[in-house]
Amino acid sequence: MFWRRSKKADSGADVWLIDLVYIAAPGIVFADAAQVDRLGVKVGVIQGSPSDRYLSHNLKSAEIVRIPLSAHISADAAELLRSGKSDVFGADSGVGYPTADELRGATIVPGTFNIVRVAVALPKGRSSEIQGKLADIVNDAKRTGVVQKAIEGAGLKGVHVAPN
Repeated sequence: MFWRRSKKADSGADVWLIDLVYIAAPGIVFADAAQVDRLGVKVGVIQGSPSDRYLSHNLKSAEIVRIPLSAHISADAAELLRSGKSDVFGADSGVGYPTADELRGATIVPGTFNIVRVAVALPKGRSSEIQGKLADIVNDAKRTGVVQKAIEGAGLKGVHVAPN
């Protein structure tokens, strides 16, 4: 996992986790995400995305095919798969599931290839007391189901409450 520390903020407690998944083109099957990194496999990604950064460092055999982020990224990813320019598309679940829905016969490869942690942050230099209070609020929201209810209310797939 790649971690960027900000010079302007201190990261706090994780709130939720987002699965990074592969979407396979119609007719292409992988037993699980670990099977994708093979010679001859083309993996589409959004240029500069967390998926791109992670896969650029971790894929040893598969080829990466980058596309720019656009307002219609799910349709663009589906077209990349449809055209045969990539065999799978690696993205966060917020792009992955809509892409699979966009392209008939496309499937989500079982498993994840990474997870993005989403955390709260405070401006740099806040006291440990304030940081502790924020952590308490976040942990209480997770414990009481507020975060889970928000995930479900938004209809998010592949997003999970972070453990305390």
